Amino acid sequence: MKGYSEFGLQARAVMLQKNITLTALAKEVGVSVTYVSEIFKGTREGKKYRDKIASLLGIEEKVTA
Repeated sequence: MKGYSEFGLQARAVMLQKNITLTALAKEVGVSVTYVSEIFKGTREGKKYRDKIASLLGIEEKVTA
């Protein structure tokens, strides 16, 4: 997926495997779909939410954007 950070690519791959929508993930995290998308693209750091997203998806959160 063009424009995604390494974290975003990994998260999206897991979401596809588990059939999790961006809307459902954003709701679970407690932020907007746009904000989650910006975290995945690396345009927003989302430090407060990256760990929660990683935990929900069962992936390892990496320091790189």
